[in-house]
Amino acid sequence: MVEKNFSNQTYRKHQEKLFELVRMPIVTEETVQEATRYMCEIVADMLAVDTVSIWYFDASYRAISCQVAYSHESGTHYPKLTVHRELAPDYFDALQKDRVLAFEDVRNHPWVKELYTDYFVEGQRIQSMLDAPIYANNRVKGVICCETFSPREWTYLEELIVSTLTDFIAILYFRLDRQAVDTHIRRLAYIDELTGLLKDTGFIEKMDEERQLQSKQLGALVYLKVDDFRSVEDAIGIEKSDEIVREVANRLRRYVDESKLSRMSQSGFAIWLPYGDRIKLNAVADELCEVLVRDPFLVDELEVILTMSAFIAVEQKDITTLEMVHRARIAASERAFQRAAIVFYEEEMGTKAANRLILEMNLRSGLAGNEFMLYYQPKIDAMTGALRGFEGLMRWNHPERGLVPPLDFIPLAESTGVIIDLEEWVFVTACRQLKRWHDRGEWYSLALNLSARHFLSEGVVEKFAQIAREEGVCTSYLTLEITESVGMENQQHVIDRFVAFREEGFSISIDDFGTGFSAFVYLKHYPIHEIKIDRQFIQVTENDPTGNVIVESIVDLARGLNLKTVCEGIETIEQWHALRELGCDEMQGYYFSKPLPLEELESWIDHYTTQQRDA
Repeated sequence: MVEKNFSNQTYRKHQEKLFELVRMPIVTEETVQEATRYMCEIVADMLAVDTVSIWYFDASYRAISCQVAYSHESGTHYPKLTVHRELAPDYFDALQKDRVLAFEDVRNHPWVKELYTDYFVEGQRIQSMLDAPIYANNRVKGVICCETFSPREWTYLEELIVSTLTDFIAILYFRLDRQAVDTHIRRLAYIDELTGLLKDTGFIEKMDEERQLQSKQLGALVYLKVDDFRSVEDAIGIEKSDEIVREVANRLRRYVDESKLSRMSQSGFAIWLPYGDRIKLNAVADELCEVLVRDPFLVDELEVILTMSAFIAVEQKDITTLEMVHRARIAASERAFQRAAIVFYEEEMGTKAANRLILEMNLRSGLAGNEFMLYYQPKIDAMTGALRGFEGLMRWNHPERGLVPPLDFIPLAESTGVIIDLEEWVFVTACRQLKRWHDRGEWYSLALNLSARHFLSEGVVEKFAQIAREEGVCTSYLTLEITESVGMENQQHVIDRFVAFREEGFSISIDDFGTGFSAFVYLKHYPIHEIKIDRQFIQVTENDPTGNVIVESIVDLARGLNLKTVCEGIETIEQWHALRELGCDEMQGYYFSKPLPLEELESWIDHYTTQQRDA
């Protein structure tokens, strides 16, 4: 049949058209639909059949629907036909595994005889049918169905032709599916799933392109960030916090061109503004920060009130958008704890950030290289002047910079987590020295600072108790000093941690007591042993006699709660005598001694104890 009705010229024409379709540079749903329409005509011509239709499976593979049909009588049309698996289960199974299905008599074939009257394109007129499943990505996508009005014995060549033609459609579907996968992957790489905004990668690429087109006009990158969003996450959880992030993004869309907007971090968004005037940028950024948080964010029935800050990097011709993002983030880290701030990046911020990075790397290598030392500052009995113990203070003896001030490296160590390793080293070193003193019969106590990050870390109590046991030190001689801010993290968690330390025999002291608004919460709720009155109150005591009332009130309150009081920053004998009269228990400060390395401390101890004996 094919040999009679199909010329080489017709074959070449169809072949060229098929290859043209397959090689299309861009494949879309529309181009595939056009190809399938044309495929029906080709098959009808090449096989000399009356009707050709193309059917697609649904996602469950339990139904197949006609997408397009062609006949010499009616041309291209779109019958609304769907066959469900339960009507012809054997036929459905065969489509999943066979290359070609040939039916010479559809009216009597057990797989399809129940279908031809109502579900074939031409219904009761059909006598024979040749079907070829369309495979794409190792699964059946659909089927080409060829029908004749007269009985037909299908030849091997006809089966080969129809199965080959389905491969052309399969290639198009493969390309379409591949493009869909590539588009999805690209979306994952470039689009933020939570907000639908550009991610940093897509934003940077887009802005680099636009900056090249706008080379004569300077712009600016503004990094907007919700202040202290971590506290919000801790309070209401990640899922509800994400609702707030989505709402911030939606509010931003009202004021900013979305194509120049990106989500850069959990609560941080980058905006490209097409001007570089600082006065105008400051005004726009300030207005954005204000309008974005003017209304509270409603989460369930909770109203969350936020503040935002803006960090701005003004464009320079010789830097990339990525470098501008980096500069804006440096400005953000420079003012990390400031709320509702508008901060422009300055060159010295970059230098400072680089130095901070170098210092951080040196911190880690310094710990491994034994560059840290423990200094000791004496603690004196306020009534008798007797030496009671010491506070151990960390010092860093850098091989090039010499002694690095604690304020230069301790905040960095806390922010990077290095503080935990440093404080464990301090604790081991202090325990070993305490053991030496006790072995000599000198029953001094020792106080050590413990950062909030370390205090709240998992396993810290067990770790310290184990070290004390291994070094042979009684924990009752060890006091751990923490700052007031620890108590604001998670009140019940802090109480549990205090109790755990207390059960192991450690004492807890609140350092710089009275400098924060949470001070008296500690006295009411937390099982502490000691408070250290901040030096600012001691200075008031000396210079303004009315200031005695503050210290006296704290001391009286502590005594009523059976807490020990320690006054730090004692610099004169007058301060000592005044605080002794007010009832302070222990003192430390430069009047007695500055913090000393161990070799100097031993000489000081001999001199001071001799002086006390002779007095």
